[in-house]
Order: sequence, then C-alpha cells, then structure tokens
Amino acid sequence: MDAFSGSHANDDRHGFLGREVLELGTLLFAAGAAHLLVVSLGHSDSGVRALIVLGSLLLAFSALHRWRRHRRRSPVNTTTAPFPDHTRSPVEDRLWSVRVTVADVPGGLAALTGRFAALGVDIRLMQVHPDGTDAVDEFFVTVPPNVDEADLRRAVRDAGGRRAVVRTADVHELSDTTSRTLTLVDALVTGATTLERCLIALAAAHEVRHVGPRQIQRSVEGAGPGTSGPREELSGTVMTLPAPGGGSLTVHRAGLPFTPVEFARCRALAQVARSLAEAPLGR
Repeated sequence: MDAFSGSHANDDRHGFLGREVLELGTLLFAAGAAHLLVVSLGHSDSGVRALIVLGSLLLAFSALHRWRRHRRRSPVNTTTAPFPDHTRSPVEDRLWSVRVTVADVPGGLAALTGRFAALGVDIRLMQVHPDGTDAVDEFFVTVPPNVDEADLRRAVRDAGGRRAVVRTADVHELSDTTSRTLTLVDALVTGATTLERCLIALAAAHEVRHVGPRQIQRSVEGAGPGTSGPREELSGTVMTLPAPGGGSLTVHRAGLPFTPVEFARCRALAQVARSLAEAPLGR
C-alpha cells in the first residue's frame, strides 16, 4: 500500500513538471509568433489595419463564446419563476388577542405555540394568569393576511385549549402590564384621568358603573340584618370594588371572565385612588 502511494506521488510530480515545461514552451512559441507577426505587418498601413481587424474579431468571438456559455449554465425558467406581480398592494399583518385556558401541565403551552408557528403567527407579547389547576394565557400576536379568526380558534382547539376568546387588538396593548399600570397610577395622581377610565384600560372592560352610597344603603336595609356595605367581589365577568368617596364600582366585561390576577390588579388600583381621595388637600 505504501509502495503504491509513493509511486503514485512520483508519477504526479513528473506529470506536473512535464505540464510546466509544455506550458512554458507554448508561451515562448506564442510570444515569438506574435512578435514575428507584428514586425512583419506593423511596418505598413495595411498590416496595421489587418492587426486591428484580427484583434477585433478575436475579441468579438471571445465575447460571443462567453455569453453563450453563461446562457447554457443559467437558463430562464418561466414556469417556476414568473415575473412578480407589482399590481398587488401589500397587506400588513394584523394584531390579534388570543386568550385561552390551558391545563397547567408540562407541554401544554408548547403544543399551542407549535400550532401558532405552523400558521406563521408571530407572538409579540404573552401574559399568564394562574387559575388553580389551569392557566389562562393571553397572546398578542400578528398573523399573515391569509390567517383569520377561524384559523386561530382551530389552532387553539387542536392544541387542547378551552374557552378561547379571539379579538382584534390595538398596538397600545403591546406594552407590558407593569408599565401600563404605572402609567395609569401616574395619571390618577396627576388628575389626568379617572379611576373608571383606568379600570377599563387595565382590565379591557366594557363598562364601569358607579353605585352611590345611598343606593347601597337602601339595598343593605332591604336585604335585612347581617348585610354589610360595599365589598370587593369577583363573579365571572363582573367585579365589584369600593369607590373613592363612597359607593361601589361595578366593572363588567362581556364574554370574558376576569381572572384572580386581573382582580388583584384592579383592587390595587382602586386602593390607590381611595388613598388619593382621603389624603389631605395640602399633600
């Protein structure tokens, strides 16, 4: 095996030297022939013109040869690569909110994100609301123009999700909850907004109704002894919070129950508003 390899290497070396000698001889012959041709024809006007014509023909032949070789290597495939349709107007991706209840077990979230990936859905923001043995996950996603609400619901159903709520979302909802809450607290402190507006923004509620202290007192008296005044309460799509200055606020959201996490956030925001209302005027 080693002897064969050594003899093969020697043959390559001898072949290499032979090619070098051949190329050098060819170069010297071409240089001598070119010199003889130039000396023979260059001393007359007709000879100069002949050299120019001959050079032009050689250049043209070389260019034609290169063009034909390039065309053979990269043919135009009109069946698989048609001209782009510039008449179509571009359609931007749409922003959706997808809230779904999933089992709080390993792999439950991965199945849903895998379905989203298959549709080309881009998850921009995600919020998790623990709820006992389940978890309520809210996704803010952008989807391609060919994906609609039915496709999102089907993806949720195929991944084992329950009670899906799919709606169009606003770009302002992409801010994280902590930043949005702090912004609302600042607006409350400066008096730029009201607690009702803050609750609607924080919990994506549809309506906030204020019940005055007198109405509450009458309802308490009518309910009999042992009934207290306004209290904090969560019941599905309705939450009740004490209002600053007395009375209560009833927060309602259609078709989408509030989670305990959302209830806790709204309670904290209402407490801030009550503290501001009870603070001395010279604060």
